[in-house]
Amino acid sequence: MADMQKVYKLFSPAPLGKGQDALYVDLDQVRGSAGLIGRMARKIRLSDQPVCQVITGHRGSGKSTELWRLGRELTQPENGQDAKYAVVTLCALDALDPNDVDVPELLLAVVRQVAETLREEPYGIELKPAYFDTLWSRIKDALGAELDLTGGDLTTPLGRIGLAVKSSPDARATVRKALEPHTATLLKAANDVVGQAVAALDKQGRKGLVVIVDDLDKMITRPHDAGCPTTEYLFVHRSAQLTGLNCHTVYSIPIEIAYSSMEPTIRSRYGGALHVVPMTRVTGRPPDRAPHCEGIERLKEVVRARAEAAGADLRDLFEDGKLRDLILFTGGQPTELMTMTREAIVAEGLPIGEAGIKRCRTEAERGYRRLVRKEHMAVLRQVAKTGQVVRSDETEPILRELLASRTVLLYMNDDEWYDLNPAARDLA
Repeated sequence: MADMQKVYKLFSPAPLGKGQDALYVDLDQVRGSAGLIGRMARKIRLSDQPVCQVITGHRGSGKSTELWRLGRELTQPENGQDAKYAVVTLCALDALDPNDVDVPELLLAVVRQVAETLREEPYGIELKPAYFDTLWSRIKDALGAELDLTGGDLTTPLGRIGLAVKSSPDARATVRKALEPHTATLLKAANDVVGQAVAALDKQGRKGLVVIVDDLDKMITRPHDAGCPTTEYLFVHRSAQLTGLNCHTVYSIPIEIAYSSMEPTIRSRYGGALHVVPMTRVTGRPPDRAPHCEGIERLKEVVRARAEAAGADLRDLFEDGKLRDLILFTGGQPTELMTMTREAIVAEGLPIGEAGIKRCRTEAERGYRRLVRKEHMAVLRQVAKTGQVVRSDETEPILRELLASRTVLLYMNDDEWYDLNPAARDLA
């Protein structure tokens, strides 16, 4: 009998990380994204200048796990040569409020993460504040509060500023107002720190520095004072600052800005390519939706890897046919498969049978029933009938909203197509 608590823990929807290699299952072929991480890594290795790349996809499609793979690949030697990079990963939502993200605090968070990562093993590099020494007093004066920003390192003052900025909208607005006129200087200061890091890494035989900023795809889209959505403001209007760091950078960006009329602009400003992690194909395109056996089997392997790590097999976790039913209901969303497995365990225990699957289905359908509005219906019917959307001034903002909520899912097998989330199909 499977240890239910251990199984529940192993089905965490969190991205894979260090020490979890055995849980990784390659989904490239059934997502239509074959070689994605290899291409991103190769672009970095081949360039003699810093490159900036962006990656997108639905929440839950596996972007964070793929970025973990990218970092792992770049820290390994290539072709027998000791050409390893230092990789710094910033989980943006750990440092920033997703409701309100702008360049000044993002640059501060990047600098802090670079300093924190490089002071640890195997690097042991202590970066100096340089320009930031004068920044401390300016921020302290602006906040007008007791904020201890003393110390000869970077991590402690930046950590305290970051905590104030994330937890208090008033502090965030004040710091932003103090820094905004000096954004160019702030970027230069950040590059001074990056330059220190690259020079120190070169002495250690590292080929360079790669900064991966994950979770920006989870920022909340809302109107910005500049007269555009916040996602457009950050990734288009402030692209010069995001691409201005003197090291290789990778940003995850929201699918709704990537798949909009801004796509050509984003491609041109972020290295000419838009890397996409689409959904795993578990059916054919609408309206037929014939089951896609290869995709279903690969997601079964995802579940099997976790079952084996818990000392169990699939028969201990699911009654006959129920895993297949659950995979089809997720629409090929790996993270949703993890989440729904957990919810089914809570509802029914192990092995998961019809009652557990029904609970997941009922809750998901109820959520989309509350979400979908009358103005969505024409686009939903178009997707359900053809797997495509005819773009217009009316349909584009609706499609962006439906992609952001995962009511409509993106697939890229052979060609690019859409389908309704199975939990929303009865609404079209």
